[in-house]
Amino acid sequence: MSQATSQPVNPLKPSPKSKSVSRRALIGLLGVGAVVLVSGCSLESGPTESTAGTKGPPPPSNLPEGVAKYGVDPALLAFTVFKDPSCGCCGGWIKHAEKNGFSIAVEHPEALGEVFTKHDIAADLQSCHLAQSAGGALFVGHIPVPFILEYLKDPPSGARGLTVPAMPVGTPGMEMGEEFEPYEVLVLTKDGSRQVFAKVTKAAQQHV
Repeated sequence: MSQATSQPVNPLKPSPKSKSVSRRALIGLLGVGAVVLVSGCSLESGPTESTAGTKGPPPPSNLPEGVAKYGVDPALLAFTVFKDPSCGCCGGWIKHAEKNGFSIAVEHPEALGEVFTKHDIAADLQSCHLAQSAGGALFVGHIPVPFILEYLKDPPSGARGLTVPAMPVGTPGMEMGEEFEPYEVLVLTKDGSRQVFAKVTKAAQQHV
Protein backbone atom coordinates (compact mmCIF):
# COMPACT_ATOMS: atom_id res chain seq x y z
CA MET A 1 0.00 0.00 0.00
CA SER A 2 1.48 3.28 -1.03
CA GLN A 3 1.47 6.19 1.38
CA ALA A 4 -0.19 9.47 0.43
CA THR A 5 2.30 12.25 -0.09
CA SER A 6 1.51 15.70 1.20
CA GLN A 7 1.25 18.47 -1.36
CA PRO A 8 1.83 22.18 -0.84
CA VAL A 9 -1.42 24.00 -0.18
CA ASN A 10 -2.21 27.06 -2.24
CA PRO A 11 -4.24 29.39 0.06
CA LEU A 12 -5.75 31.13 -2.97
CA LYS A 13 -7.11 27.95 -4.54
CA PRO A 14 -10.80 27.41 -3.70
CA SER A 15 -11.50 24.34 -1.58
CA PRO A 16 -13.72 21.53 -2.91
CA LYS A 17 -16.50 22.60 -0.52
CA SER A 18 -16.26 26.29 -1.26
CA LYS A 19 -14.87 27.92 -4.36
CA SER A 20 -14.62 31.36 -2.82
CA VAL A 21 -11.12 32.58 -2.06
CA SER A 22 -9.83 31.79 1.42
CA ARG A 23 -10.60 34.72 3.69
CA ARG A 24 -7.34 34.26 5.57
CA ALA A 25 -5.37 34.40 2.31
CA LEU A 26 -7.38 37.34 1.06
CA ILE A 27 -6.93 39.40 4.21
CA GLY A 28 -3.22 38.64 4.22
CA LEU A 29 -2.94 39.99 0.72
CA LEU A 30 -4.97 43.08 1.54
CA GLY A 31 -2.67 43.83 4.45
CA VAL A 32 0.37 44.10 2.21
CA GLY A 33 -1.45 45.64 -0.75
CA ALA A 34 -0.60 42.70 -3.00
CA VAL A 35 -2.38 41.63 -6.17
CA VAL A 36 -5.01 38.93 -5.78
CA LEU A 37 -4.50 36.33 -8.49
CA VAL A 38 -7.28 33.76 -8.85
CA SER A 39 -9.29 32.34 -11.71
CA GLY A 40 -12.01 34.96 -11.54
CA CYS A 41 -9.75 37.74 -10.34
CA SER A 42 -6.89 37.92 -12.82
CA LEU A 43 -4.90 40.87 -14.04
CA GLU A 44 -6.81 43.45 -16.01
CA SER A 45 -5.85 43.69 -19.64
CA GLY A 46 -6.09 47.45 -19.82
CA PRO A 47 -7.06 50.66 -18.04
CA THR A 48 -10.85 50.39 -18.11
CA GLU A 49 -11.52 52.48 -15.03
CA SER A 50 -11.80 56.17 -14.39
CA THR A 51 -9.48 58.14 -12.17
CA ALA A 52 -11.03 59.23 -8.91
CA GLY A 53 -11.24 62.91 -8.11
CA THR A 54 -11.05 64.38 -4.65
CA LYS A 55 -14.81 64.97 -4.56
CA GLY A 56 -15.90 61.69 -6.11
CA PRO A 57 -17.79 61.14 -9.37
CA PRO A 58 -20.79 63.16 -10.56
CA PRO A 59 -24.23 61.56 -10.08
CA PRO A 60 -25.59 59.53 -13.00
CA SER A 61 -27.85 61.45 -15.35
CA ASN A 62 -29.76 58.57 -16.92
CA LEU A 63 -30.74 55.35 -15.14
CA PRO A 64 -31.91 52.12 -16.77
CA GLU A 65 -35.63 51.49 -16.30
CA GLY A 66 -34.99 48.49 -14.07
CA VAL A 67 -32.87 50.60 -11.74
CA ALA A 68 -35.09 53.67 -11.77
CA LYS A 69 -38.07 51.61 -10.54
CA TYR A 70 -36.41 51.26 -7.13
CA GLY A 71 -36.89 54.99 -6.57
CA VAL A 72 -33.38 55.58 -5.22
CA ASP A 73 -32.05 59.14 -5.46
CA PRO A 74 -29.58 59.07 -8.41
CA ALA A 75 -27.16 61.20 -6.37
CA LEU A 76 -26.64 58.18 -4.09
CA LEU A 77 -25.50 56.06 -7.05
CA ALA A 78 -22.21 57.95 -7.38
CA PHE A 79 -19.61 55.57 -5.91
CA THR A 80 -15.91 55.73 -5.19
CA VAL A 81 -14.25 52.31 -5.33
CA PHE A 82 -11.01 51.51 -3.49
CA LYS A 83 -9.11 48.61 -5.06
CA ASP A 84 -5.76 47.27 -6.16
CA PRO A 85 -4.84 48.68 -9.61
CA SER A 86 -4.44 45.23 -11.16
CA CYS A 87 -7.47 43.44 -9.71
CA GLY A 88 -9.51 42.14 -12.62
CA CYS A 89 -12.48 40.88 -10.59
CA CYS A 90 -12.86 44.33 -9.04
CA GLY A 91 -12.98 45.75 -12.54
CA GLY A 92 -15.67 43.20 -13.39
CA TRP A 93 -17.80 44.38 -10.48
CA ILE A 94 -17.30 48.00 -11.57
CA LYS A 95 -18.57 47.13 -15.06
CA HIS A 96 -21.60 45.46 -13.44
CA ALA A 97 -22.36 48.67 -11.51
CA GLU A 98 -21.78 50.95 -14.51
CA LYS A 99 -23.99 48.77 -16.71
CA ASN A 100 -26.77 49.48 -14.21
CA GLY A 101 -26.29 53.24 -14.38
CA PHE A 102 -23.95 53.82 -11.44
CA SER A 103 -21.35 56.55 -11.71
CA ILE A 104 -17.97 55.17 -10.60
CA ALA A 105 -14.64 56.73 -9.70
CA VAL A 106 -11.68 54.58 -8.66
CA GLU A 107 -8.91 55.09 -6.16
CA HIS A 108 -5.84 52.87 -5.85
CA PRO A 109 -4.52 53.21 -2.28
CA GLU A 110 -0.97 52.07 -1.54
CA ALA A 111 -2.26 49.80 1.24
CA LEU A 112 -5.83 48.63 0.72
CA GLY A 113 -5.88 47.11 4.19
CA GLU A 114 -5.58 50.59 5.67
CA VAL A 115 -8.82 51.59 3.93
CA PHE A 116 -10.67 48.73 5.65
CA THR A 117 -9.09 49.68 8.96
CA LYS A 118 -10.12 53.31 8.51
CA HIS A 119 -13.74 52.24 8.00
CA ASP A 120 -13.60 49.68 10.82
CA ILE A 121 -14.37 46.66 8.64
CA ALA A 122 -13.65 43.43 10.54
CA ALA A 123 -11.18 41.07 8.87
CA ASP A 124 -13.75 38.35 8.22
CA LEU A 125 -16.08 40.86 6.53
CA GLN A 126 -13.50 42.14 4.04
CA SER A 127 -13.07 41.41 0.35
CA CYS A 128 -10.94 42.65 -2.55
CA HIS A 129 -12.50 46.11 -2.82
CA LEU A 130 -14.59 48.65 -0.93
CA ALA A 131 -17.08 51.06 -2.49
CA GLN A 132 -18.46 54.16 -0.79
CA SER A 133 -21.59 55.91 -1.98
CA ALA A 134 -21.95 59.67 -2.17
CA GLY A 135 -24.16 59.38 0.89
CA GLY A 136 -21.43 57.62 2.88
CA ALA A 137 -22.78 54.05 2.82
CA LEU A 138 -20.14 51.32 2.47
CA PHE A 139 -20.37 48.32 0.15
CA VAL A 140 -17.66 45.68 0.49
CA GLY A 141 -16.97 43.05 -2.16
CA HIS A 142 -18.98 41.66 -5.04
CA ILE A 143 -22.46 42.80 -3.98
CA PRO A 144 -25.01 42.60 -6.81
CA VAL A 145 -26.73 45.86 -7.75
CA PRO A 146 -30.28 44.78 -6.73
CA PHE A 147 -29.23 44.45 -3.08
CA ILE A 148 -27.41 47.77 -3.13
CA LEU A 149 -30.56 49.43 -4.48
CA GLU A 150 -32.73 47.73 -1.86
CA TYR A 151 -30.40 48.92 0.86
CA LEU A 152 -30.25 52.52 -0.39
CA LYS A 153 -34.03 52.63 -0.75
CA ASP A 154 -34.59 51.56 2.85
CA PRO A 155 -31.43 51.16 4.98
CA PRO A 156 -31.92 48.91 8.04
CA SER A 157 -31.80 50.63 11.40
CA GLY A 158 -28.27 50.82 12.75
CA ALA A 159 -26.69 49.90 9.41
CA ARG A 160 -23.81 51.58 7.62
CA GLY A 161 -23.59 49.37 4.54
CA LEU A 162 -23.40 45.82 3.17
CA THR A 163 -20.72 43.22 2.56
CA VAL A 164 -20.21 39.97 0.67
CA PRO A 165 -17.11 38.64 2.45
CA ALA A 166 -14.32 36.98 0.46
CA MET A 167 -15.06 36.44 -3.24
CA PRO A 168 -17.75 33.80 -3.94
CA VAL A 169 -17.66 32.28 -7.40
CA GLY A 170 -20.52 33.44 -9.60
CA THR A 171 -20.92 36.89 -8.05
CA PRO A 172 -20.65 39.92 -10.38
CA GLY A 173 -17.00 40.11 -11.43
CA MET A 174 -16.28 36.56 -10.23
CA GLU A 175 -18.02 34.69 -13.05
CA MET A 176 -16.63 31.28 -13.99
CA GLY A 177 -18.90 29.96 -16.72
CA GLU A 178 -22.11 28.57 -15.25
CA GLU A 179 -20.61 27.94 -11.81
CA PHE A 180 -22.35 29.58 -8.88
CA GLU A 181 -21.75 29.38 -5.14
CA PRO A 182 -24.68 30.39 -2.87
CA TYR A 183 -23.75 33.11 -0.40
CA GLU A 184 -25.13 35.70 2.01
CA VAL A 185 -25.16 39.48 1.81
CA LEU A 186 -24.46 40.77 5.30
CA VAL A 187 -25.26 44.09 6.95
CA LEU A 188 -22.39 46.24 8.18
CA THR A 189 -23.77 47.44 11.48
CA LYS A 190 -22.70 50.34 13.66
CA ASP A 191 -22.53 48.14 16.76
CA GLY A 192 -20.63 45.29 15.11
CA SER A 193 -23.47 42.76 15.32
CA ARG A 194 -23.96 40.31 12.45
CA GLN A 195 -27.15 40.44 10.39
CA VAL A 196 -28.11 38.73 7.13
CA PHE A 197 -29.53 41.14 4.57
CA ALA A 198 -30.19 38.57 1.85
CA LYS A 199 -29.51 34.92 1.01
CA VAL A 200 -28.52 34.46 -2.61
CA THR A 201 -29.20 30.93 -3.79
CA LYS A 202 -29.53 31.53 -7.55
CA ALA A 203 -27.52 33.59 -10.00
CA ALA A 204 -30.75 35.12 -11.33
CA GLN A 205 -31.18 37.02 -8.04
CA GLN A 206 -28.16 39.13 -8.95
CA HIS A 207 -29.79 40.95 -11.84
CA VAL A 208 -32.16 43.92 -11.84
